Amino acid sequence: MALGWLDKPYWLIDPAADLDRVRAYIADHYESVGTRSAYHKGLLKLAEYLGHRCLRPAPEKPVNWRYYLDPLPQWLADDVRAHVAHRSRAWLPEVRRRSTIDLLSHLTTPLRWLAAHATLAAAAADLTPDLWFDYLDARLTENISPVTLNHHLGDLQDLLQFLADQGRPICQRMLRVEPLKEGPRLPRDAPLTQLRALLAQVEADAASAHAGVRRTGLMDRAWFLLMLHSGLRTGEARRLRLKDLGLEDRRVRIEQSKGLKDRIVCLSQAAVDALCAYLEVRGSACPAPGQREAGDHVFIYRHLPLSFTYCSERLRTYGRRCGFHVTPHQLRHSCATLLLNAGAPILTVQTILGHQHIDTTLGYARLYDGTVAADYYRAMQQVESRMELQEVADDSAPTGGQLLALVDALFGGTLNVAQRETVHALRGGILALVEQEASKLTT
Repeated sequence: MALGWLDKPYWLIDPAADLDRVRAYIADHYESVGTRSAYHKGLLKLAEYLGHRCLRPAPEKPVNWRYYLDPLPQWLADDVRAHVAHRSRAWLPEVRRRSTIDLLSHLTTPLRWLAAHATLAAAAADLTPDLWFDYLDARLTENISPVTLNHHLGDLQDLLQFLADQGRPICQRMLRVEPLKEGPRLPRDAPLTQLRALLAQVEADAASAHAGVRRTGLMDRAWFLLMLHSGLRTGEARRLRLKDLGLEDRRVRIEQSKGLKDRIVCLSQAAVDALCAYLEVRGSACPAPGQREAGDHVFIYRHLPLSFTYCSERLRTYGRRCGFHVTPHQLRHSCATLLLNAGAPILTVQTILGHQHIDTTLGYARLYDGTVAADYYRAMQQVESRMELQEVADDSAPTGGQLLALVDALFGGTLNVAQRETVHALRGGILALVEQEASKLTT
């Protein structure tokens, strides 16, 4: 109906102005609420299609600053704006809006409460530990988790430190307030049975007879294995560029990741094969909105880079077929756990995941019973061998075989080069004595 009434080619339709005219026409000519609702749903789908087909995605919604800042005194609202602008310099453009909302939510939640329950004059020095503990007690009675409250405290202390760096007076005692004790948070990785089931569904799409389904399946298999085998974050996979791939060397370069850090990640042979299969059907990318040249993102959907929610939505689709739900970040957790259980050193896993601190890697990668059991059996084998050697205490002289077993047990310990040479010479002497005794028996 909209295409016929507007009487213009789809590529000339303005999804905002033209479709608003159609909505006004519908409101004037249709009295039925159900009919209006059905037409409005169709217009939303049409606007979404035009955005994809004509490379005109819907404009990003602006941040509702008034909701977060209006309850605050003007001086404090200005300080919050300046702090957010300072923090945003370290954010990638694609996550700037979401990171801004997260920071505003964590930071202004306690500030809005304090503004409503206390008198805040024109100085940040009014934010004292006494006010913070009042807020803390009130929120704990509302069953707000310590994790959330610690986020609020951390962002509030960051704001105060930002103001102190500018020479503004603050209450220094606020910077020394300790966070609440939190229980250990174990990573939520995916069991092997779920990973196999998901991969089977991805492989089914990758082998589909339908060209569109097959191309999507090949792409999903590639980023799925990158996250599972190499521990890539969702954003790292979506931002990956063709120039970053080193398929011959089985390496991939991750640039401007979390904390704006770069690193080199190894690729498994399965991931390399999946990437090669996908690149054969990738197609060409179109210029992103506001750019003249075509992008070189590895993963593209409808000729554009993957959206923020693409990977999670695809995993939700595959998980729905299997009867469970797995998030993209769980694939990263699973990568760390599988590598450690396979015997990879913790420092190697830390480098692969791109963690700055080793404690972060230990928190992400949980040791399963398989690793503990392997360590136990390996240690117990040495214990048992030593106990068996100590039990040789009869009056008869030890045989040559017993002497050799004793010397061989010494090799299981920690020996330097000189000690190893000594033990090796001792073993050679025992072998010579054994051969002499054997020759006497034969003669």
